[in-house]
Amino acid sequence: MESVHFANPVWYDCPDRNGVQIKGRNRLDFSGLELTNVSIHNAFAEGLNIQGSKIAHCHFEEGNFAGADFSNAEFVNTTFNKTILADANFDGASFVNCNLNRINITNANFCLREIRETVVYGVSAWDLKTCDEMKQSRLIIEKTYELYSDIIANGKIPLMVDNIELAQFIYYLSNHKKMRDVLNILNAKGVLLLGQFKDGGLERLYKLYDWLKEKNYMPMIFDFERPVNMDYTETVITMAGLSKMIIADLSGGSVPQELHATLTNFQKPIIAYSKTGAYSMFKDLKRKNPYAFDFEYTDEADLFTKMDTNLKEADKGLVQIIHDLAETYRY
Repeated sequence: MESVHFANPVWYDCPDRNGVQIKGRNRLDFSGLELTNVSIHNAFAEGLNIQGSKIAHCHFEEGNFAGADFSNAEFVNTTFNKTILADANFDGASFVNCNLNRINITNANFCLREIRETVVYGVSAWDLKTCDEMKQSRLIIEKTYELYSDIIANGKIPLMVDNIELAQFIYYLSNHKKMRDVLNILNAKGVLLLGQFKDGGLERLYKLYDWLKEKNYMPMIFDFERPVNMDYTETVITMAGLSKMIIADLSGGSVPQELHATLTNFQKPIIAYSKTGAYSMFKDLKRKNPYAFDFEYTDEADLFTKMDTNLKEADKGLVQIIHDLAETYRY
């Protein structure tokens, strides 16, 4: 394999009108490039146009390709190690039998045509932009510098997932000690939001969602398709189990059923709100759950003012629940 070194930014050359080089832009056009059996080390290639390229049996060692255009590129039997690809464009690109070891694709457009049989262990994928139609399969989440084909040839079946955005989460779940940490974080900050979606209900929930995020909570809204092996009630119960508390807009027609099903399985702080008062049987839930709170509000400002007060009470309730559990399981 031939080795190519770009230790100095010799192709970083896109000055503005005053002759000052602009970070993240590059005037060179490498579109349609075909690379085979090449090792590229320490390349400084921010903003490089390399769309439609075909890269096979290559190795990228470190280097900076932030903001580069890899749209419709094809990567086959290619390995990366500690390469910066943040803000890059991979629209329509494909990865087959590759190793993306510790690459940084933060904020990248990763709407790929396909990614399969590829190692994604250690990938930094914050704010990654993906799309539903991209094909994902056999993504390895074990630490390895090998290619999928080499691992299989050695008779090993690695731990794999079919979604790059869930790869790190599944990796933590696969480790029983780390799984406890994941559950603790979710139960320390997660808030499940329930309510109606029609007639502007979903928009109101998302206003509350943004408000809670500003207060360092992790709000969750069940506005996605239910899992194929769970009904709606089971999905809500599962999300409730991963939350520290539940906040419910009682105008939602299914909310009474959702709250009843949740409290049958968990003791969680609940904050219920409405403009017309709680439904008649909500008092039965409050009798069985001392950490259930409800209030009426008049407008949006009143909602957030009263919600802030009730959040403090709900947090106190959670502290008491944690204390009671510690006493129960002390021995």
